[in-house]
Amino acid sequence: MSFAVHARRVRDPGLPMHRRHSALGSAIVLYAPFGYRRTWQYLGMTGDLRRDPDALVRALDALELSREAWLAELAAFADRRRTEKRERHRRSPSAADIALLRTRRWWGPEGHRANVRMLRILSATHGGPFPRVADEDKARLAFLDATVTGHVSSYLAAGGFAGPGTAARLQGLLPELRQWRGRGNHESCRYFDRLFAMAEVIVADSLVMV
Repeated sequence: MSFAVHARRVRDPGLPMHRRHSALGSAIVLYAPFGYRRTWQYLGMTGDLRRDPDALVRALDALELSREAWLAELAAFADRRRTEKRERHRRSPSAADIALLRTRRWWGPEGHRANVRMLRILSATHGGPFPRVADEDKARLAFLDATVTGHVSSYLAAGGFAGPGTAARLQGLLPELRQWRGRGNHESCRYFDRLFAMAEVIVADSLVMV
């Protein structure tokens, strides 16, 4: 079913709350700017999504607004690509366009604020003991952890603005962090997935703040 169908079910007061809540989950399957689990986590800031119908509708409104901005950007990208192919004979999209469209972030007028809020959520849950990793990997992984969390702290302390060179440095670490999201034990995978997500949010937000 389409996003619009799921949205209508979320807003239908004649449906029981568990079905409306499930419909929101189905909508998030089709559009999850922060990834499925973290988009749920972010939308949960609007209130009790299982029991409060007003909070459920507010969450859907926010998701729809972001999705509309994303669709508009996709349409603009398609127009640019047609022009580039026709007038400049550029067969491949620019690296900047690829990065902008692939990186997970919240789209729309609330994008920057949403990205900062998401980063605060991730930062608040990132902590505790360093995960168990192979001895030969500890130094490098500790460096990645310290580098990303240091930039996150500075970014949040500055009210959601990256210092000079921050986005470029974090973008350079994303491929390595992406690899560590799927390596090692469950504990380390979750730890470095969160670290990757924090770096990605700052990189993505910086792309649209330029």
